[in-house]
Amino acid sequence: MANSVQHLRYFDGEYLRSYDFTDEQAYHIAMRRLMNRKLHLHGIVEGLRIVQDQDSVSGGPYFFSIAQGMAIDKTGQEIIVSAPYSLTNVLSGPGLGPGWYEVWICYAETQTGLPASGYTECNVQNQNTRWLETFQVQLKALIGKTLFTDCGGVRLGLVKLVSGTFGLEIAEPGDIAQYNIKRSYVGIRAQRLIAPDKEADTFDMTAENTTLPDEPLPGYLDVHPGAFIRGNVVAKKNLVVGDDFLLDNSLTTSKNLPGNFHPTGNVKITSDLFLNGDFYAYSSKDGSWYTFAQYIQSFTPKFIVGTPLVIPLSPVSDGLANPGASGTTTSAPFAAFPGTPQVMLAIAEMDWQAPTTLTAKWGAQPITVGVGNPVVNADTPGFNKLVVSWNVGPVIDIGGPGGNWEYPVTRLVVNFTVVYHP
Repeated sequence: MANSVQHLRYFDGEYLRSYDFTDEQAYHIAMRRLMNRKLHLHGIVEGLRIVQDQDSVSGGPYFFSIAQGMAIDKTGQEIIVSAPYSLTNVLSGPGLGPGWYEVWICYAETQTGLPASGYTECNVQNQNTRWLETFQVQLKALIGKTLFTDCGGVRLGLVKLVSGTFGLEIAEPGDIAQYNIKRSYVGIRAQRLIAPDKEADTFDMTAENTTLPDEPLPGYLDVHPGAFIRGNVVAKKNLVVGDDFLLDNSLTTSKNLPGNFHPTGNVKITSDLFLNGDFYAYSSKDGSWYTFAQYIQSFTPKFIVGTPLVIPLSPVSDGLANPGASGTTTSAPFAAFPGTPQVMLAIAEMDWQAPTTLTAKWGAQPITVGVGNPVVNADTPGFNKLVVSWNVGPVIDIGGPGGNWEYPVTRLVVNFTVVYHP
């Protein structure tokens, strides 16, 4: 298919007609509007706000205008308003009545200017020497139907029409901002944005670099008033949300900060962070990703309260020599966790000999009872067992073949708690 884009090629001695100059202008206008349409998103470039005129009367009627400014419409045409435009001009349009209306501005052009005296041709129309680029303002009803022709224009806001003494008029809003809503602003289509400023990046994550957004750093993209992003956002460097602030671990008010900050991937948030989901953090201890709750739990000690240890002590009649006043007892297996275990013991119950037996056999001898030296040893895979040493004395030989011994305490019940520190 042949390329349909052509522009004039001049040469010395060429005979030029009016349509040659028309083609020349048409080429430049078409290419400019093509760039506006393909590179930009249509909308308001600047200004064009709905404002109340100074000649409004208290109690009505009220007069409103479109302030000067510029817009680009859907076809790439530039709309220029060089002076305030009174909205009174559109209140007598057909099909209008009380209610809310969108305010639209559209591109228009008319022929103007006549040839100098003596240079017009008789019986020839359209001899104007200029095109006047201007605009039209239309009102589109929010509810119901009006005679509205879509001109591919730009929406500037809303107004409310009411019946007045002299016909329709625009009601005074409580706040003029109520009329400057649903405005469509210009945009840009781009796969990448590169700031032209090539100064070195002086951003320091620990410092208070600038009072954003009024004083952006050199070379930084300055977006006003905000950005609405439909796709992904990937920040290779650092991110600051809200007013910047200082991070200095030498200050008494900034304790526990890292000694060195990684140059990329840091986030500073001035105020609150809201998550409609979970927060994941990486643990270098085991190379795992944890939810926020799991991450906190990974630093929280695990507590195990085991089944009480029951230690029977008397009588001992195994035919052995003096068994001594001490020994060890092993608990049943219990679930284990990673980390270093710490054991806390407490004697929950002691069963003594009968008082008369204690008096007759032990008399005034001091009696000792104690447990200690707990050790957590590995048992079957995935479980641990607890070994507890005990000491009860003195032991009394009550006679018999090979030895027969009794303790002043016939039974001990020991409670234990195992704490696993991360």
